[in-house]
Amino acid sequence: MALALPQCSHITRKRGVYYFRRRLPHPSRGEVALSLRTRQYREAEYLSEALTNRWNQVIGEAMLDQARLSEILRRELDRLLHEGRERIVETPYGKPVFVGGFAGSEREALNADLDAMDRDIKQMSSDLARRDLRGPETVIRKIMADNAVPEEEFQRFGLAWFRVYIESLKRRRSWLENGPFDLDDILSTSAPSPMATTPATQSTRPTSASVEPSTPNLSMVLPGFVDLMVSTGEWTGQTEKQNTATYRMFMAVCGDRPITTYSRKDCATFFDVLRGLPSLYSKKPEWAKLSLPEIAQQTKGMDVERLAMKTIKRHFAALGRLFDHLRKRGEITGENPAHGFDFPVGKARANEGRQMWEGDKLKALFLSPVWTGCASEGRRSTPGDVIIRDEKFWLPLLGLYHGNRLEEFAQLLRSDLRQEDGIWFLDINDEQDKQVKNAQSRRRVPLHPRLEAMGFIQYVDQIARAPGDRVFPQLKPGGPDRKLGYYFSKWFSRYRQSVGVYEEGLDYHSFRHGVTTKLFGAGVDKVVVDALTGHEGQGISEKVYLKRLPLARLYEAVCKVEWPELDDLIRNRTP
Repeated sequence: MALALPQCSHITRKRGVYYFRRRLPHPSRGEVALSLRTRQYREAEYLSEALTNRWNQVIGEAMLDQARLSEILRRELDRLLHEGRERIVETPYGKPVFVGGFAGSEREALNADLDAMDRDIKQMSSDLARRDLRGPETVIRKIMADNAVPEEEFQRFGLAWFRVYIESLKRRRSWLENGPFDLDDILSTSAPSPMATTPATQSTRPTSASVEPSTPNLSMVLPGFVDLMVSTGEWTGQTEKQNTATYRMFMAVCGDRPITTYSRKDCATFFDVLRGLPSLYSKKPEWAKLSLPEIAQQTKGMDVERLAMKTIKRHFAALGRLFDHLRKRGEITGENPAHGFDFPVGKARANEGRQMWEGDKLKALFLSPVWTGCASEGRRSTPGDVIIRDEKFWLPLLGLYHGNRLEEFAQLLRSDLRQEDGIWFLDINDEQDKQVKNAQSRRRVPLHPRLEAMGFIQYVDQIARAPGDRVFPQLKPGGPDRKLGYYFSKWFSRYRQSVGVYEEGLDYHSFRHGVTTKLFGAGVDKVVVDALTGHEGQGISEKVYLKRLPLARLYEAVCKVEWPELDDLIRNRTP
């Protein structure tokens, strides 16, 4: 029997698996049920939202009713008025606002604008009266495409849009004579949004549009903002997934409201709810039906681990970035409601940090079957006589001695293994389709002599013969950012669990922490440590200096990374 979930009416659960479920619109009958192939509610919620958006485009929005027509045109009028207001505000004195190529005097500038506006209003009003949509056809069709308006609605939608556009011209003309701010807005006790016009202002004009502009809800501005962040490369796929989850959570706590109505008090409420959430709030079945505030309230006083302050800080960074974007566009005014919060970390949490592989834990890992002998390629965690020198063998060893980020070595090509003055090194770069975290991540990393002694160079010569061949060809891209290390990372977690060395906070990135600790412990300068690990320098001079360090100095430093507890293993693995 399917179990309906009140948090999202489009998600049901059957035999533990979540389904996306929607009724077909009238006059059709029946429904669509699609397995989301997950038993985790939060993941199902994320997938359902994406499917709902697509459903609305294909089916749900196919019927252009009056409510939806009004919603689209409200946004369009807001946009046109905002653009007109900004052009007037930003145009310097003595220059026309809307007339291009004007060469007259300062006195003639305003008249030129007014005359041009009068001609446009008269012409477009005539076209509207004759239902002639040929002039703005291209613009109308683009707006229809952006809002998934079906082609058969062109005439009705076009005429309505024409009416809204003429109204925007009349408003612009009025602003040219009286200034770009309506008196009601100026005298209002609250600062107006540049994209909003108050009902009182509209009622004083005989030419007021039948569609009243309104401040859009948060859910309405989010798609454009997210698209901007992704299309410009500011967000990776993983960042997009994390931040959109933040916005869903914020609306779940504070509501999906007009963007100008959110205040610092709303963000404080969101902060308090996040502080009260268990770290596993999305994974416990008993909490799946509860809202976020209900989870925080019902678990109050329970001895469970809560969300880390670092996670809460990330949520607020995502919120702050969104509100900053809206402020810069003039869509909200005043201070950023998500800024100014503190994210204190208690002494116990501050001292936790990321762990490092060392001592008995390190020995237990590298004395496990992958490096000492496994049963077969498909049974890596079972002891045997087979040692397979592939990415599962080499990537942890490379991380152990170089402290690299996983993706930096996962995407290596044969051409990235080079030699200069007798020193073998790995060239970390973003050439072709490779990616690096920042400019300082592009660097040369001398190959540790332990890896050279174990036969890494011979492995590369054998597996990657051509310059463009991948050093680890079995790695396949995965995850939101299509990273080559995605599936390896999942395998590494499963493997550590199967051989009994799994511990929270002790993972592949812990190798990086270990190498940094070893280098500083050996007295290596911070500039050299940053150059080897790809950390970003603190000042301009340091960033420039990192690029000039000689390879011999880097090699001298990397040789100081030693793990005495593994000496016997290294000797036994040397060809």
